[in-house]
Amino acid sequence: MIKDSAYAGEAIQKLLQEEEIEGVQLALDLNVSPQLVSHMKNDRRRMQKDVAQQSLKVYDDPTYAMELIYEFSGGYTSPVLKGKAIEHHRLAFEEFAVNEMQEAIQILHDVSFVKPPSETSREEKERVAQAIDEVSDAIMALTNLRAILATEYSIPLKEQMKKRQPVWKARGWIQ
Repeated sequence: MIKDSAYAGEAIQKLLQEEEIEGVQLALDLNVSPQLVSHMKNDRRRMQKDVAQQSLKVYDDPTYAMELIYEFSGGYTSPVLKGKAIEHHRLAFEEFAVNEMQEAIQILHDVSFVKPPSETSREEKERVAQAIDEVSDAIMALTNLRAILATEYSIPLKEQMKKRQPVWKARGWIQ
């Protein structure tokens, strides 16, 4: 479910820092008042969906985009990893992502999806839920790795995604 508004203070603060801009410039870019930016930055007001969409058009900051989309999706997408148990370096994230992908691949090899869902036992459904968890962990790790690589190597992620769409269409993966 996509929310109409979400708290985005932490994401806004990080965006201002990463883009090295002031709240006044952000307000100009988003066509809102500086007071509204201040209120959103300090979580006194929620960011409205139209303002969020505009900010995603104006700024190509993968971490900001991930934070915003996570908040607006109600936690349906991958969060930005910020925990103490995560080393925030591209090499550490690469190793983390590879490990999570290997765990996902292993459980996908181990779990059988041959039976129709209506014919699976409770125990088999629990294994399917474990497979979903491992796939979710891998997606989260890969999404964070992609954001870090795009940021550190100054590769515009939006451009990269646009370049991939014709490839995906040619392969018949999307329409």
